[in-house]
Amino acid sequence: MLAVLWIIVSALLPGHRVLWSAEQASELASADVSADVRMITYNIRYLNRGDGPDHWDHRVDSVADLIKTGDVIGLQEATRVQIDGLVQRLPAFDWYGVGRDDARDAGEFSPIFWRKDRFKAGRSGTFWLGPDPTAVGKPAWEARIPRICSWVMLQPIASDGTAAGTTFAVFNTHFDHQSGLARLNSAKLLREKITEISPDLPVIVMGDLNCRPDSEPIAALTATAADNDADKAVRLVDSITRSEAKPQGPTGTWNGFKQIDPQTRIDYLLVRPDVPKVISHLTADPKTADGRFASDHLPVVVVVRF
Repeated sequence: MLAVLWIIVSALLPGHRVLWSAEQASELASADVSADVRMITYNIRYLNRGDGPDHWDHRVDSVADLIKTGDVIGLQEATRVQIDGLVQRLPAFDWYGVGRDDARDAGEFSPIFWRKDRFKAGRSGTFWLGPDPTAVGKPAWEARIPRICSWVMLQPIASDGTAAGTTFAVFNTHFDHQSGLARLNSAKLLREKITEISPDLPVIVMGDLNCRPDSEPIAALTATAADNDADKAVRLVDSITRSEAKPQGPTGTWNGFKQIDPQTRIDYLLVRPDVPKVISHLTADPKTADGRFASDHLPVVVVVRF
């Protein structure tokens, strides 16, 4: 059985040694791609020339190979140079995103990738996490750098390109790493914008939220009707709490290129309570050909069914 799993994963990852446990390989190989959608959120670490053996040039192939195992992927900290390198390696995918500094190419993106043979993009957009969501490149709420959320509507399609299934909305974001006020207000704004943009459709929220499950921002995102005006807002739940299969992989999602911190789960995929159904939840641990972490975060892989 393990040999079969290794063959499956190796087929997904030609020419690169990306290391998985047997359980992780099973999760990545088990979904029925005709019915299920494999969602991935992954902070890929920005292009930092001081990263030495963990520089992007040493990691790009492993990150691309991980993306190839998914259907819809949200990345964080991606610069235009990094995105261009990934696009060259990912001809089966289309993507949307803008740079947070100028709404074009400058600064980090929170891009969303999707398989062109499975989905057609509809409306899309980006808003800034601040009192004025249209204020391009403006830091807010004691943050020192601007933060954004990019979103896209995806329509499943059949092999002939016709619509086949329920349109859903994907929101991808990266909360501030320093300001607690910014994280809390970003969570409140995100929920307001989701309710405004996609009040009736299934919703997927991906991101590096830079806060733990018991934090105020997560509480604000998942608040029930008894809390403030939550009855008027789209309800969200942490997908790990709704997984039909036992969640797999490390408990933490941060490694700092050194070791996984089991207490630091800061990367999430949130959904509505009813749709989609969460089939499985995996925190994966891909490695480069040299056996190093593929990023300073771990990717979260969630299989859903609409």
